Amino acid sequence: MRGITMILGCMAILGFLAAAGDAAFAAAGEKDVFSARVGEVKVDMLSEAQREGKLDILIGASSEDIAKYIPTGTYPNAVNVFLVRTPKQTVLIDTGFGTKVADNMASFGVKPGDVDVVLITHSHGDHIGGLLKDGGPAYPKAKVYIAKPEYEWSASAREKLAPYKGRVEQFTPGRLESGAELIPGIRSIAAYGHTPGHTLFMIESKGEKMLIWADLTHAMAIQMPMPGISVTYDSDPAQAAESRKAVLKYVSEGKIPVGGMHIAYPGMGRVSMDPKNPGGYTFDPLKR
Repeated sequence: MRGITMILGCMAILGFLAAAGDAAFAAAGEKDVFSARVGEVKVDMLSEAQREGKLDILIGASSEDIAKYIPTGTYPNAVNVFLVRTPKQTVLIDTGFGTKVADNMASFGVKPGDVDVVLITHSHGDHIGGLLKDGGPAYPKAKVYIAKPEYEWSASAREKLAPYKGRVEQFTPGRLESGAELIPGIRSIAAYGHTPGHTLFMIESKGEKMLIWADLTHAMAIQMPMPGISVTYDSDPAQAAESRKAVLKYVSEGKIPVGGMHIAYPGMGRVSMDPKNPGGYTFDPLKR
């Protein structure tokens, strides 16, 4: 069953990309990057694609829901990774497909060889596809962290991580309220459901925080007001919905800004409870 799930997930992602067309990977100009600060830490959103999402990936959305929240039939979507520069380390959260990440990093004067740590949120192709270049490590000196349940579940992850040899560390993600520190200033948080080891990363510095929530959402237009809506990419849609509800509640109550791999430019923002829609939320993108 695990193998079938992985195959179906990959087919869904490839189908979505094909539907988006070659234009999905065209240069987005100023929308390729966006930066924010968390205390002493610089967090840069690096985008490989800004595109429109399709309705056929949604699970549990009625025609009335779609008419209300996605009246045009499409919604903003993206493929992002995050560069985190602390006073001591250069960290990359996910590697995307590997099509534009290096170019986007270069705009900040960062080269693949400068990356000290790669943190993997989960093993879908748009998150680990850029781990390798010409069959070898794309980040030649980086140590790579991946959640143990994700590593055990994903043959694709094990294959792509093999060239990193002794520089791969499996870990057990922490709880939402506390997390588990992986490196100074970054804690891992379990948010299973999208995949069996789907992991979020909390960045902290000087009393400030930002949560990189990976694939907690794919269709912000409807999943914010209706967090119970899941997508066909989720290995366990019900668990993914429960993780999403818990995280949205946590970051809204804590006023913690977030970044997401499928949040359209700028890829970062703040979540608030919607007083007019019990159980629903609103999202305000960060401004320059």
